[in-house]
Amino acid sequence: MIRCLVVDDARAFRAVLRHILSAAPGVEVVGEAADGREAVALVRSLRPDVVTMDVRMPNLDGLAAIQQIMQVAPTPVIVVSAEAGEEAQQLSFRALQFGAIEVLAKPRDAGTARFERQAEAIRQAVRAVAGLVLVGRRRPSADPLIVFRPTPWPQPLAHGPGTPSPPVHGAVTPSLPLLAAATPPEVLALAASTGGPAALEAILSRLPAGLPLPILIVQHIAPGFESGLVRWLAGSTPLAVRMAEHGAELRPGTVYFGACGRHLGVRAGRIQLGDDPPIQGFQPSATHLFSSVAREYGARGAGIVLTGMGRDGAAGLDDLRRAGGYTAAQSEASSVVFGMPKAALEAGATARAIDLDDLPAEIVRLARGATATRPPA
Repeated sequence: MIRCLVVDDARAFRAVLRHILSAAPGVEVVGEAADGREAVALVRSLRPDVVTMDVRMPNLDGLAAIQQIMQVAPTPVIVVSAEAGEEAQQLSFRALQFGAIEVLAKPRDAGTARFERQAEAIRQAVRAVAGLVLVGRRRPSADPLIVFRPTPWPQPLAHGPGTPSPPVHGAVTPSLPLLAAATPPEVLALAASTGGPAALEAILSRLPAGLPLPILIVQHIAPGFESGLVRWLAGSTPLAVRMAEHGAELRPGTVYFGACGRHLGVRAGRIQLGDDPPIQGFQPSATHLFSSVAREYGARGAGIVLTGMGRDGAAGLDDLRRAGGYTAAQSEASSVVFGMPKAALEAGATARAIDLDDLPAEIVRLARGATATRPPA
C-alpha cells in the first residue's frame, strides 16, 4: 500500500485530492496538513511514501517545507499547484530545486474530461515515485558550468580512439576511452517525463553559451505549465530558451520546447509543429521528434532519452540509431523514473546509459566530435 500525505491550505481541495487518490488501487491517504509546518511534523511522525504539496500556504510555505522534509526525512514530493499566474508557476518550479520531483496542475471543474485527465496524472505520478530513494539526488547549486573553448568549426580531432581528450572544466573524467566521430551532430533532441524538469535544469545549467548545437526538447508536462517551465529554465542557463514556433530557423546555442497539443519536429533546418494524432497518447511525442531528426539529419543528428514514465521515445530513438545518429539514455541510478530510458535500452535504440551528472560534459564532447561512451554494437 502506498501511503500518501496531502498538503494544502484549502480544506475543500484536500478533500478533492483525497477523493482522487482513493480511486487509485493500492494508494491510501494517511494524513492531511493545512500548512508547511504541519506537513513537516506529519512527515516525521507518519513517514508517508509520497507527499502532494501546495506551494502557497500560511505559517510555512511549500518551498520551505520541502527543504525541511528533504533534511529530516527525504520523501518524494509532488507539487500540485494552480496553473494561473507567472509568479505561482515560478514558485512551483523552484520547488524542483529544493527536491520536489514533479509539478502538476490542480484539477478543476469536476465531472469534465479535463478534470479526469488531471486527476489521473496525479494518480500515475504518486504510483511512479513511491518508494524512490532520494538521498544524494540533489546537486550542489554551486556546480560549475562546463567551459566550451571555441575552436574553428568543424575541427578535425587531434586525438583518436583511446586517446585522452583535453580536460573540460567541471567535467568528470570518463573511465571509457573517447571515440572519434566522423562529424559532430548538427542538432540534439532531448525527451523527458516524470523528473524531467529537474533533470533538464541540471543539464542546461551546465552547458555553455558557445555550444554550437540547437537543442529540441519534448517534456511531458501538465498543459498550462509549458511557458512557466521555459521561463524557469531560461533563468538557469546561458543558452537561449524559448517555446518552439512553427517555421522558426534552428540556431546554435538555442533550446526549443514543444508545446502541449502539437508535435515537435524539424524540416530543412526549421521547426515543424504538427497536428497529427497523439502517438501512444502523447502530443508532443518524443518518438515523433526523434524520428523527425532521423529523417532530416541522419548521422548528423543526436538524441537522448531522460527520466520518465512509459515508453515514449524508444521507437523514434531507434529510427535515429538506424540512421547512424548518436543515441543515449539516462542511467537507471540517476533517473527518477527509469521507464523511458529503460524502454529505449531494451529496444536496442541505444547502448549508452549515462549518469545525469555526466550528461553536460558528454554533450560538450559530442559537440566536439567525440564521446566518452561506447557506441551500440
